[in-house]
Amino acid sequence: MISAAALSLLAVLPFAGTGCEKVLNSGGVTANLPAVSTVKAERRTIEENIIVSGFVEPETATEIKSEINGKIIRINVENGDSVKKDDLLLEIDASTYQTEVDAAERTERQRELDVEKSERDMRRIKELFENDFATEQDYLDSVTSFETAKLQLEVVRSSLAKAREELSKTQIRAPHDGMVSDLEVYVGNVISGAGSFSNGTTLMKINDMKNLRVEADLNEIEANKIDLESDAYLSFDSLPGTTFHGKVDYLSPFGVQDSATSTLYKFPVRVKFQSGKRLIRPGISSNISILVSRAENAVSVPASAVFVEDDKRFVFVKLGEHRFERRQIEVGVGNLNFIEIKSGLNEGDEVATTRPSQSEIVGGDSGVPAKKKGERVERRGGNGAPPPM
Repeated sequence: MISAAALSLLAVLPFAGTGCEKVLNSGGVTANLPAVSTVKAERRTIEENIIVSGFVEPETATEIKSEINGKIIRINVENGDSVKKDDLLLEIDASTYQTEVDAAERTERQRELDVEKSERDMRRIKELFENDFATEQDYLDSVTSFETAKLQLEVVRSSLAKAREELSKTQIRAPHDGMVSDLEVYVGNVISGAGSFSNGTTLMKINDMKNLRVEADLNEIEANKIDLESDAYLSFDSLPGTTFHGKVDYLSPFGVQDSATSTLYKFPVRVKFQSGKRLIRPGISSNISILVSRAENAVSVPASAVFVEDDKRFVFVKLGEHRFERRQIEVGVGNLNFIEIKSGLNEGDEVATTRPSQSEIVGGDSGVPAKKKGERVERRGGNGAPPPM
């Protein structure tokens, strides 16, 4: 038989190997309570980020089209080639356009001779008119002929310039540095030029591989947390260990209805970044971390140490062995791991990461409804789950 004194002693001694202690609840019934896990408030830098994903695409992807009709006679690039601005990409048969240039040059020469002759005639008649050997009308007619010849020369030169411009269009050059893609034409293909009545044949695309962007979708809560020029960091599953810094350069001011769920709206966001010397291929997936807020050297605790009731946040500060004080706090920046404590807690204070029992809270204010007589006492951590024994 165990005496009453022995039973009383066992009631206050911790169970060996369990980390739990045996205490009497208000009804006089014993309840097993686990030891309360604690941590100290420390200073650290905390960042709150929004995590989304999207696909890489060039900020500039220029469709290359011809301005004239013709047959392709030479292609100097292939898909995947890197090109510089003004590099020759392909050539169109120039014979017809060269013929027009040659004809315009001959006409130009003829009009130049006409101008020279008209000018000589005008000077001769002027001299005669001044010596009363020609009428005023003869002189005025010579001036008119000279001016007409000059105008005709200007018209021909304009036609020649246009013919030369058309000839130059037979050589398709890169509009900027980049990589060739979507090249699906071949030597011998007859193409149409992009004009007022036709969109023209797309010859290829030149993609700017240095200035890239990723588009993603935010929900309404996330969209209200960021601004243009917010910092963002991009990583890639296909390129482990590679991270780039970028900026938010577009955020839709209007929600777009989600095609999958008609009751939800999404807000498209675009992040731009530069690849530097690293080749980032358009089309690969990217994980984007957009910085919302940052607190440096902030007093903070793990997220599990912060409890919420009635929109109020509080912690349990350890005062001594099995003694805790419930203390209301003001929080700042937070993420899934840590929360900034702006007031109510000091660096070095030790706080519980699981809710202490009523008997362990100074003044008995546990923040939970009173237990019925004989009911087993439980406590839950910041995540709402009962802590392990």
